[in-house]
Amino acid sequence: MEATIQAKVMSGIKTYLERRGFEILEEGWAHGSDSVDFIARDDEDESTLVFISCGITGNTGDGFPEDRLDRDSLERLAVAYLAEHTEEADFMIRFDYVNMLVIGESKALLRHHRNALCAF
Repeated sequence: MEATIQAKVMSGIKTYLERRGFEILEEGWAHGSDSVDFIARDDEDESTLVFISCGITGNTGDGFPEDRLDRDSLERLAVAYLAEHTEEADFMIRFDYVNMLVIGESKALLRHHRNALCAF
C-alpha cells in the first residue's frame, strides 16, 4: 500500500479517535521491537489508558480480515510505558484495535474493537 494512502488512513483514524473523545498522548510509541500506533486517554473515563493498534487493509472483496493482536507485545509495551510515563497508581488499561478497509481513493470502512484482547 502506498505511503501516502497509509498516511491518510492513519490521519483519518486519529481524527476518528479524537472525535470520539480520545486524547492522543503518543503516536507510534515503541519500546525495543514492540510498537503501538496510539496511546490515549478515553474521555468516557479519564482513569483509562488505551493502547490502540491499527490495521490497514486494501479491498480484496473479502471484507475485513480476522483481527490478530500480539498480547505479549502489547502487554510489554504497557508495562514499559507505565514505568516511564506515569506517576499515578490507580487507573485502568485497555487495548483497542482499529482497522480501516480502504475501498477506493476516497472511500473506506472503519471498525473499532474496544477491549480487543478480551475473550468473547
